[in-house]
Amino acid sequence: VAHMLFQWILKGLILTFLLNTTLSLNPDDPNVCSHWESYAVTVQESYAHPFDQIYYTRCTDILNWFKCTRHRISYKTAYRRGLRTMYRRRSQCCPGYYESGDYCIPLCTEECVHGRCVSPDTCHCEPGWGGTDCSSG
Repeated sequence: VAHMLFQWILKGLILTFLLNTTLSLNPDDPNVCSHWESYAVTVQESYAHPFDQIYYTRCTDILNWFKCTRHRISYKTAYRRGLRTMYRRRSQCCPGYYESGDYCIPLCTEECVHGRCVSPDTCHCEPGWGGTDCSSG
């Protein structure tokens, strides 16, 4: 049972690693922010399960051949499913950026007509153009 439990946990860890590595943003991108998030994992855990154990002792009961029934609480190892809270670092684009492939691209609410968006709502205009959206010549 312990071997099966180990295999089950190992498979879960491998799957978590593959999901986090294949679906992640480029960590070198300065526009990537990260935070810790919690998630629940179903695990199989062992516990001491109480049960009523019947045993016989000598006694003075002649009708039962000097055997008396006694009870005691004993414990055996049992298994149950439980939830364990795990934590992982989650990457996402910082506010004002959107995801494009492995990178976070700045978002300008107005299109940069004669320039390009270099940070959230900030256009870098081509020579000879100005204004917040690079439309003034």
